Formats: sequence, C-alpha cells, structure tokens
Amino acid sequence: MEETKKFIAKESVQQGSIGFAFFKRYFMAMQGVKYFTPVIFILIISASIGESLFRYIVSLWVDKCSNNQCNHEIKFFNELKNWLQHANAEQITTFFFSFCGIVIIIKALDWLVLIGFLSNGARVLHDQMVESFSNVRVTFMDEHPSGRLIRRFSGDYIQAKDEIPNIFADILGTFVELIIITIIVLYQTPFAIFSILPCALFYFRIQKIFKSASREIQRLAKVLETPIWSLFTESVVGFQTIRAYGKTEEFINRLKAIAQDFAKASLLQSRILRWLNIRLKVTSEFFSFTITLIAIYFVTQGKIGIGQAGFLMSLTIGLDSIMQWLTRSLSMIEAKMVSVERIIEYKSLPSEHKNADLEFIPIPPQWPEHGEVNILNLKSSYRDDLPIILNNLTVSFPAGKKIGIIGKTGAGKSTLFQAFYRMVFFHSGEILVDNIDILQLPLEKSREIFAIVPQEPHLFSGSLRYNLDRTQKFTENEIWEALKDVQLADYISNLPGKLNYTVAEKGTNFSVGQRQLICMARAILSKAKIILMDEATASVDLETEKLIQTAIKKAFANKTTIVIAHRLDTLKSADYVVLLGNGRLLDYGRPEQILTKLGNELETHLT
Repeated sequence: MEETKKFIAKESVQQGSIGFAFFKRYFMAMQGVKYFTPVIFILIISASIGESLFRYIVSLWVDKCSNNQCNHEIKFFNELKNWLQHANAEQITTFFFSFCGIVIIIKALDWLVLIGFLSNGARVLHDQMVESFSNVRVTFMDEHPSGRLIRRFSGDYIQAKDEIPNIFADILGTFVELIIITIIVLYQTPFAIFSILPCALFYFRIQKIFKSASREIQRLAKVLETPIWSLFTESVVGFQTIRAYGKTEEFINRLKAIAQDFAKASLLQSRILRWLNIRLKVTSEFFSFTITLIAIYFVTQGKIGIGQAGFLMSLTIGLDSIMQWLTRSLSMIEAKMVSVERIIEYKSLPSEHKNADLEFIPIPPQWPEHGEVNILNLKSSYRDDLPIILNNLTVSFPAGKKIGIIGKTGAGKSTLFQAFYRMVFFHSGEILVDNIDILQLPLEKSREIFAIVPQEPHLFSGSLRYNLDRTQKFTENEIWEALKDVQLADYISNLPGKLNYTVAEKGTNFSVGQRQLICMARAILSKAKIILMDEATASVDLETEKLIQTAIKKAFANKTTIVIAHRLDTLKSADYVVLLGNGRLLDYGRPEQILTKLGNELETHLT
C-alpha cells in the first residue's frame, strides 16, 4: 500500500557539528567584513594586553628585590620599576588612573565595534530572510504551522541580533586573554610547560564532549519549543470555538505535555553545565597549584621577586573562571548558532519565481484587451507530490460575461482561482488569456490581470488609502470614484482623516459588509479585465448584498466576472454556469439549462 503524503512538513533538524564553513558563511554576510576584522582584532589584543600589563606594572611597583637576577631583561621595565618605587603618592595615583582610563576606553571601543558589527550582520540576514519569505510559494504557509514561522522571525532573530554578538565578544576576549596568560607564564617560568600540556589536553577533551552534547540538546530544545508557540497561536485565534465546544481542558493538557517535554530539554542543558563546571574547576586548580609551587621555588632561589611571583599567581588563580567562561561560551555559541542556522535555512526558501531568469514570450502593450479565458487540459495539485486536484480541466470563459462556478466540496472551485494566480503546482496544461498562456509570463504580470473579491474580506493595518492603493499608483480622484461606485464615499468622507483614517488590525473597526465593499473598491481600482469573486455576498446582510450587486453591475459590466456561487440568485444573474466535480468539467451552459438538469441535486452543488 502506497504511503500517504503528509501535507504539513516536518521541521528540519540539522545533525553534527557546525563547521568552519558555516561560521565563514555567517561572517561573510556582514557588511564591511574586510575593513572591520583587522580593527576588531587590534582592539581585542590591545584590551587583553592592557589588562595583563596593569597587573605586571603593579608587580614591579611592589617588588622590592634588588638582586641582579630580579632585574628585567628589557631596559624599559627596569626604568619603570625604578620610577614606580621612588615616585610619590600623587604621581602613582595619576599614573594608574590614566592607565586604567586608557584600558577602559579601549575595551569599550572593542565591545562597541564588535557588537555593532555582528548585530548589523544579523539585521542583514533578517532582511534576506524576509526577502526570501516574501517570494516563497503560498502552499509553504499551509505546510508550516504559524508558530514555527513566528519563531524564526522572533526568538531566532533576537538570539542572532542580541545574544550571539555578546557571546562572540566573550569568546574572542577570553581566548586572547588565555593565550596571553599562557605566553607570560611560559616566559617567566619555562618549567610550567609540564603543567600546561596535560591540563590543555584534558581541557580540550572535556570541552569537545560538552560542545557536541550541548549543541544537540539545543537543537532538540528548539524543535520542542516550536509546538508551544503553535498551540498558543491556535488557542488565541480560536479561543471562542475552544470554549464553545468545551475543549478547554483538552488544550490545557496538550500544553502541559509539550511544555514538559521542553522543560526536560532545558533541565538537561543545566545539568550538563554543572558537569562541565566540576571538571574545569579541577583542571584549573591543578594548574594554579603547580604554578604557585614553581613561583615559590623561584622566589626562594632569588630568581624572581615577590611582586613577580604574586603576578604569576594572580594570573593563574583566576584561570578557572576564564576557562569555564571560554568553554561555556564556545558551547553556547555553537548552540545559539542553531538560530542562525535556522535563519539561513529560511534565507534560501523555494521561490515561486522559478523562471525569473528565463526568456518570456512577448505581449502586446494593451494586453489583455478583451479578457477571454481558455483553460486547456489543465492538471495541477497543491504540491508536486500531492494528489491531482484539477484533472485535465478544459473550459472557456467568454470575454465580458459573468460565469458562475458550482460544485460539491472538493470539486476544485477554489483551486481553480489559485491556479489563475499560479499558487499551485502545474503538471501540464495551459491557461490562455486573450490567446496568451499566462504560465509563460513573469509572475507579477500574470497576476496583475486578475482582481479578486474574497468571501472573507481582509484589510491590513495602516491607513485606508494604503488598503485601497498599496502601490500608490492612483490619484485621489480615482480612489474617491471607486468609493462612489461601492457607495462608501459618504461614509468615508465623514471619518476623521478620511482616506488617512487608520484601519485597525484585520479591519475590525469596519463591519463585515464595509470591509467587503472596500475590497470591491480595491478590485475596481486595479482596472483588471478579469474579476474573481468567491461569492462576496455570502457573509453579509441583505442591504449590503444589494449594494454589492449594484456595484458589480455598474463597475464590472464590461469585464469577465468569474464567481464561485453559493446562492441560487447568483446563478440566475450569470450568463453561463460551470459545473465542476473532482477537478473535471461536468457540465457547462446557460443558467436555465444547468438548473433544469440538476433539479433537486442543485443544493448539494451550492457549497
């Protein structure tokens, strides 16, 4: 038995480590990477050297050793040591205050440049993701739950913009500091190599285990978090239905179940962090202990002063926190980079503009002139691997006529409208408008010849003018003429701001009928030759229905009007009726002929 194809796509989860190629791809997305990279590294190295240099200067100040073996090989440091030990309190205070000020300024510049650079890179990635998402095929929205989509543009983007730059700043700063400490310790006490090597090997072994485990747990947590957002979105949108059917407890139990799964992943993240801290603490303490013993031995032998010994011990005593923070940051960056991984995945979504680089057929300047539509052997489905919806459909819509489309649920009526807008997958066939196949045209050109008045009107947040003329192609007089055609001009002229009146989210400050009339005015303004209507009067009162019918007769008189009919009156006012069934043409003719043939079965086709 053939496996049934799933329409809802499973959320992809990457496997394995995030390699250097991915990090390179991330950094190359930044603007001005060639110019900012050397500046950032100079600032990071300067800030780290300044911090260690401050400790060393303090050691020179407190070191009272006068033995020749205690003198520094570099003449500058011997002179600085001599000046520090003979300077008065005011000079010492001014010197250290100025030194600290310079280091703080360098560290601030380092942080600002690096954070700004990476945050701007996240914005670039976000813009590319939005661009890709705006060109994605429409069925993609149906295949992926809204919570999954919202998460990419909210949580994942926030991590890429705010959290990842800070973690990168910590990694670069602590890594450079760790290298500088290692060089200083080896320079002062070469015997420390016997302690550094085993500690380094153990450290890299521990952080490798931790990074791989933490990365996979983070990926699991991301996948387990998405259903929470999806369920939350569903509950907010449909809370009235949930309460009406008494399903509140069921939704609460579902939320508890998926929240517990996410909590398990979060708990696992904290437990593995504790595992890391214990092992790093042991490693750093062993290293500090050996360096302390070596420093004490050199002091007793008169090879270094007490100040220098204190300097070495101060570097190594805080090493555990540096190692812990570096390892934690390295694992966190790989875990957080999962968000960038998910953003980059949506940066390359399958575009519906598949033929953007191909040569299209030429079209006359005034096309379409009449608006005649011929569909020839059209075979299409919502996706190439899903069942056929329109199956070898052949039908004609004469220019300037009103055609009613009827059929049972699943007959392919709405799919036909989506086919006009090229929102479905085409296996074969043609859609000819005035003898030109729209499948051979650029997507924008093929869509602009149609105007649609949906059954459920939708308005966008913004001004009324924006809802009527989003591309700002029409004059104010043209907009008012369209409003007069739908008999809304008087009402709009009395609103505060008139055309600049703010439309609430989904147009909730207008009635359903008014929203439908605004959508019709939008269709009139488009000046399209072919009008698609999904029974625009199905969800309005009788008075508004009369206004809509009047507007249809006046504004769409000479246009090809294709209507999905749910009412008998719509069929009676049509010039032709098309009967669909299982994606095929079952009957075609004048309304009286079709009504006579169907008889008692007519009601089952008006759905």
